[in-house]
Amino acid sequence: MSGNEKELTKEELNKLLETKLENLKSLEQRGKNSNYIKELSDIALLQLQLEKYEESEDNYMICLVHFQKQKDRLGQAAVFGVLGILFFEKGNYHKSIENYEEAFNIYKELNQIQEQITCLKGWGNNLIKLNMLDDACEVFLDCSVICSDHNDIYNFLDCLGKLIYIHELTEQWDVVFELYKKTLKSFKKLYDNKGIITSYFNLGILQKKKNNFEEALRYFQKGTNKAIDSNYAELIIRGLSYVGELFFYLGEKKEAKDQFIKALHIANKIKAENAKIQLRILLQSLGLQDKHILDELRKHEEI
Repeated sequence: MSGNEKELTKEELNKLLETKLENLKSLEQRGKNSNYIKELSDIALLQLQLEKYEESEDNYMICLVHFQKQKDRLGQAAVFGVLGILFFEKGNYHKSIENYEEAFNIYKELNQIQEQITCLKGWGNNLIKLNMLDDACEVFLDCSVICSDHNDIYNFLDCLGKLIYIHELTEQWDVVFELYKKTLKSFKKLYDNKGIITSYFNLGILQKKKNNFEEALRYFQKGTNKAIDSNYAELIIRGLSYVGELFFYLGEKKEAKDQFIKALHIANKIKAENAKIQLRILLQSLGLQDKHILDELRKHEEI
């Protein structure tokens, strides 16, 4: 379904399915030709959306046999791909992998790049579910190479996200750091300011984890400055909080307080209640009472 189409409710899907099943009966009288198979394929997809997995699988298998008889390789690959989704939804991850592999091999043979990427991503997700993390890592690395070779930055970022998730699970922080640097580079290519800011913050968090406070501060400041340039109030608050925390770790309590006050000023303006509570707690941990916090806010507003 395209992004412009509204998602159908379960009731609407069921009505559409009933209509198509009726239509299929009349098409069957003319023979199980390509129009019949097209309608059956639509029915199978609706059944998949409605979680009628057995019925959907049966109908997809009929479509598959038809495409095999017709020697239609693209038709076969499309069915294998959807069966990959179906078995993933059912939690039958091994069976899902089998189908994604079948689809991938055909798409590779036919040089269908986007479809290869989709299959590899589905394959990798199954391996994560099976906790086969080394194998999943290999699949997502292969996928990221294809994305990179064909300048598909969005899917490349998707693969990097999965690789980060895998290496976070296995606590390989140096690898995660390098992957975040790659995501930063990709977001810059896309001029995606939120992605750039988040990448800087993630790099800072990893450096803070390793007690590299100066480096962490540098990344947090870069992210915060980008957030200020982009006028993202919530990300500015988050960045200022990170920067303040790092100044505190570096023993610069006045700088820490100034950053927290700046953040609290913005949080008050945009009525970010959770941020206001957290920032007050941070300021209190620096020894400021409510009266001092109000005085500091007043001074900041006068600047």
